[in-house]
Amino acid sequence: MNDSNSMLICGLMTGTSLDGIDCALAKFSVDSKGKHQMEIISSLTDEMPFEIKDKISSLIVSPDKVHISDISMLNFALPKLFDSSIRKLCSESGTDIADIVAVGMHGQTIWHDPTADRLRNMSTASTLQIASASVLSALSGTKVVADFRSADIALGGQGAPLVPIFDYNFLSCADEDIITLNIGGISNITIMPAGCSEEEISAFDTGPGNTLIDYAMRRAYGREYDRDGKIARSGFLIPDMLEELMSLPYIKSKPPKSTGRELFNPDLIRQFMLDNRYLPEDIVRTLTEYTALTIAENIKIFASEKATIIASGGGIRNLFLKELLNEKLPDSKIVTSDEYGIEGDTKEALCFAYLAYRRLLGLHGNVQSVTGASGKVLCGIIADSR
Repeated sequence: MNDSNSMLICGLMTGTSLDGIDCALAKFSVDSKGKHQMEIISSLTDEMPFEIKDKISSLIVSPDKVHISDISMLNFALPKLFDSSIRKLCSESGTDIADIVAVGMHGQTIWHDPTADRLRNMSTASTLQIASASVLSALSGTKVVADFRSADIALGGQGAPLVPIFDYNFLSCADEDIITLNIGGISNITIMPAGCSEEEISAFDTGPGNTLIDYAMRRAYGREYDRDGKIARSGFLIPDMLEELMSLPYIKSKPPKSTGRELFNPDLIRQFMLDNRYLPEDIVRTLTEYTALTIAENIKIFASEKATIIASGGGIRNLFLKELLNEKLPDSKIVTSDEYGIEGDTKEALCFAYLAYRRLLGLHGNVQSVTGASGKVLCGIIADSR
């Protein structure tokens, strides 16, 4: 690998599914032709302690019951967990933490509302990812790049998705239409026509990923998720439930668009969960169908069905969900990012490592055609407590 602008960067990601702390270590550089190169060193997923996961979930699901003390405490507790994950990854990979140039930390999203609201005659959209960059920098002894979304939102963008710049640089193809699909708590896609320029790509959240399925599993079975989709496979569709969920305007609304648990939360399905007429396995089946259908519909409306779909995220381990996607997108070739050398569980952590790299090089991190921002911006602030 060319050593020009070579940097060893650690990326951290905790998503809306709260299924763990994804941590990845990679070396980025620029070759003689100006193309960015990535060498993946190591990765891991650390368990999120139940008490912290539960507190974060309560902040997201019940914002009207939030105590500012809980937000403040988590803002300091999360960096301690992240520091532990970084050190564990360094130990397992034989890396000296002092060799890490920077950590790219996404932080934990507890609110994302890119639609402008009014406050003192000001049109104000907002997003909030917690986990203090200064605390993590002090604990780890490294630079930390964080708060990646705010600058884009300040220029009228959605602040999301931010993965497309990574997808474009490392997964686009000169002679093949590519769609990258991430199924986390929320599902999102990046659409890259063959040989496209950065300005020609589009990307957006399609709707729910695992979030509604996981909620139903916890409520009905006391399990964190539907392993391999076995519960969904045993159930039957509830037509009126599916029809009601598909009527949400977001599903077919035009991009740029992004969403989160602010829209796709337990309130959407609470009436069905409390109705004794519906069996829990049928609810899980319907929610799995809903997730597959929202992804497929957005691809049919806004992309090419004949593309290669490179899938990642925890949801791709749901075998029944994968089968449904194959049924609904018969003209697409669906593969996993693992086949491209990028582990599905740690792809987003790698993305935020790359965004940190771009920030240190003084390069923009957003794609205007994706977020709708009025300009390119340096994404992320730099904390250096050394």
